[in-house]
Amino acid sequence: MTNRIRSRATSAAAAAPAPERGPLAPRPRPELWAGIDDIAAISSGARPGTLVCALPGPAFDGTAPTRYTRRGHIPGSRSLPGRELLDDNGRFLPRDRLAARVGTVLDAEALHTVLYCGGGISAAGAALALTLLDHDDVSIYDGSLEQWSADPTQLLVLGAGTEAEG
Repeated sequence: MTNRIRSRATSAAAAAPAPERGPLAPRPRPELWAGIDDIAAISSGARPGTLVCALPGPAFDGTAPTRYTRRGHIPGSRSLPGRELLDDNGRFLPRDRLAARVGTVLDAEALHTVLYCGGGISAAGAALALTLLDHDDVSIYDGSLEQWSADPTQLLVLGAGTEAEG
């Protein structure tokens, strides 16, 4: 009987016409991406914004070995490790816990938030977490530390944020 029910449902679904869809049209959203010049302007205070590093704490403060050219974080950055936004199963924390964790780094009125990490992956996850909490002015610096640390003219901060390395 199960086979008959399944086959009737399958044949009914197959007989139904597919919904009409228009052509997919990509919509460029440049405001979702930040470049190295944007980051330099925010870091120096020439442009408003909040820089957030999604790497683990030891990578942020420069105490962990890294694959990047130099250790540390971009001056003026705040630390919000992307993995701390996930539960043990790799899912985002429940909304109240997620909000509490993000609230330790960003207040609800935070200006334009730009996330970075090593190459953009953890930053993308953290950006998604922020949008789940209704932060709507979020972008990603996908060049991240891979690009920033390779340029010796860009400063990096070691430790809690007081010493800059050129």
